[in-house]
Amino acid sequence: MSIKLIDLTKKLVLSQISASDFEIQFFSLWKEESNSGLLSKDSKEISECLYVIFDLAERFTPDTERSDIEIDEITLKKEAKLALEKFKFI
Repeated sequence: MSIKLIDLTKKLVLSQISASDFEIQFFSLWKEESNSGLLSKDSKEISECLYVIFDLAERFTPDTERSDIEIDEITLKKEAKLALEKFKFI
């Protein structure tokens, strides 16, 4: 199961890692778990939660000038927390 990705997101929400570090680590771990087939073995709840978080991580940018769909660190943390809560991971 991709609980490592969930745990990494919890670290972001708890401000134990920066949003930039989260983004790098999340996509690296996602690729690793995707290539190994681990992502396909996740429960529906984990998969749905991770797809929400994937979208958030993809839209994150540390730049101060952002497009309408891009988000900052505060929004990333807030929305990631909401996703974890919705799927009962926190």
